[in-house]
Amino acid sequence: MFEDNPNWVLVVDDNDRNLMVLQSILEKVSIPCKTSTSGKEALLLAMQTPPALVLLDIMMPEMDGITVCKKLKEIEHTRDIPVIFISALTSKEDVLQGFEAGGVDYITKPFHKEEVLARVKAHLTIIRQKRELQETNQKLKEAIATKDRLFSIISHDLIGPVVNINNVLNIAVNQPMEKELLIEFLRDALAANTSTLDLLKNLLAWAKNQRNEINFNPHNIDVSIIIDDNLNLLKGLWTEKKLTVINHIKSPMMCFADENMLTIIFRNLISNAIKYSYEGGKIEIFCTETDQNKIKFCVIDEGTGIEPENLQRILNRYEHFSTPGTNYEKGHGLGLTLVQDFVSAHKGILEIETEPGRGSRFCFSIPKNLSDFPH
Repeated sequence: MFEDNPNWVLVVDDNDRNLMVLQSILEKVSIPCKTSTSGKEALLLAMQTPPALVLLDIMMPEMDGITVCKKLKEIEHTRDIPVIFISALTSKEDVLQGFEAGGVDYITKPFHKEEVLARVKAHLTIIRQKRELQETNQKLKEAIATKDRLFSIISHDLIGPVVNINNVLNIAVNQPMEKELLIEFLRDALAANTSTLDLLKNLLAWAKNQRNEINFNPHNIDVSIIIDDNLNLLKGLWTEKKLTVINHIKSPMMCFADENMLTIIFRNLISNAIKYSYEGGKIEIFCTETDQNKIKFCVIDEGTGIEPENLQRILNRYEHFSTPGTNYEKGHGLGLTLVQDFVSAHKGILEIETEPGRGSRFCFSIPKNLSDFPH
């Protein structure tokens, strides 16, 4: 109950009657609370599941309320919990001492029901508004980061290849040249176009995903068809590097998944395997059935691998970190972000095993049947 509701109140008083009265006041207006008769126990409760607010008596045996408050402020995950002192000590010095210890309010005994409720509700409202403001600020930071990344991609990663394609085609059209040289120019243009098209597809999917505009529509599909389509789409890239690509997945290989998401997952994993493979290397695609009635897919290469210090950066959805491929192919850092998000949509986890200089293994699992899909 309290783990799921962040707005519960911890009431601390060594007088059982005061506890019963305060608990009754709060629970009558549906404010959940826990009670404690000692400062030590209150500290343990607050550390286990931090409350939204603490109503704290001052005069208690063993550990008084002032000490409890100071200790709460010393602990990182409890220091921001507001403390309202509720005490029979009424002098100006006592009240000042409570505020100096870290209290946000002070109620004197004998207390009045209306005053207690008004002050508790006021502080819970402040807490809720603060939490909402923090969430809004976080969303704003993410939106700004998304906008900045989008403009960066458009101004650098997208315009550059398009200009190169235009230049190559302009030379091919306006300058006479041997057939072999013309083919080489057109091959360069095709490679730039393929890279740009891949970027545009990822950029569109990423932008839609940021706005939650991608519908999750899982159904029974033959994964082997999706993999074959992606291999055909990327054939120019892996044949240029003289790679051996072995697809061990034979048709039909049925599973329960979103077809569009799965297409993007495999396109990016296979594309990355090609990008970071050495000329003449090998890429293999496997699948196995797990004990949980899931299909585990793996894309394995013998390429550059990933340096340990780069692995977390690659998986950081806000950094979009990337390193050049073995033929200096440029990355954009969007692919693995999409892979992580879309694997997560299937309640799966992206698993990465990598060794610098020896290659990488990217694996993920998805349900085999509708009955196996977690709800």
